[in-house]
Amino acid sequence: MRIGQLQSLTEDELSLLLYMVNVINPLSIPKLEITPERLLWYKHDWLIDSLIKCEPNLTATGKTICKDILYKLNRTAHQERKDYENTLHGELTQSEFQFDVH
Repeated sequence: MRIGQLQSLTEDELSLLLYMVNVINPLSIPKLEITPERLLWYKHDWLIDSLIKCEPNLTATGKTICKDILYKLNRTAHQERKDYENTLHGELTQSEFQFDVH
């Protein structure tokens, strides 16, 4: 998991993700409590596989949140960078920053 992905998660998404990796599908025995910082240790493929395995055990609300997490985890670094650049570009092209040419 990349830090950008971790930072993009809402409080509900982070709580559900931590519940899934700590309770429903823990990585190790003896059980090591996974914190938000430790999520960065996980490889992308393992997290995706873990979420997919856990999804049938979730409520309808949990499944919706899980789909949002999967979407965010599947975004590439390139897509994140492009979104960031588009945000900056939008801010720099506001009318107050344009020059009048006469």
